[in-house]
Amino acid sequence: MRKNTKTATIHILIVDDESDFASTLAKRLTHLGAKVDTAASGVDAYAALESSPIDVVLLDMNMPDLNGMETLKIIRKNFPRAKVIVLTGEGDMNRHMRSLEAGAFDYLLKPVPLERLWERIQDVMKA
Repeated sequence: MRKNTKTATIHILIVDDESDFASTLAKRLTHLGAKVDTAASGVDAYAALESSPIDVVLLDMNMPDLNGMETLKIIRKNFPRAKVIVLTGEGDMNRHMRSLEAGAFDYLLKPVPLERLWERIQDVMKA
């Protein structure tokens, strides 16, 4: 798998209330050359997006306080530069379609191979 070969580092925010998952994924993406932050909730994600420009948000759907769909709508409205990839354990086709309609770039199911996720992150950076 290739590291980020562009001169600009991709800044990723992982929004997931499963801290072990978020931490492990953050380490793996950092190893590929990305700058990675994590947030355990939609409220934490909003704060992170306000404090630093984020290129890609990896967003879980099931979280405390704001759910993923509410968080997605807030991100699209207030941080239109940030691209969102939904990364969730829910294979609900209705939620999948609503996420894409609300502005998500993609909807991926956990567990997703790191190679596939990195490919989608690269794709969203080109979009």
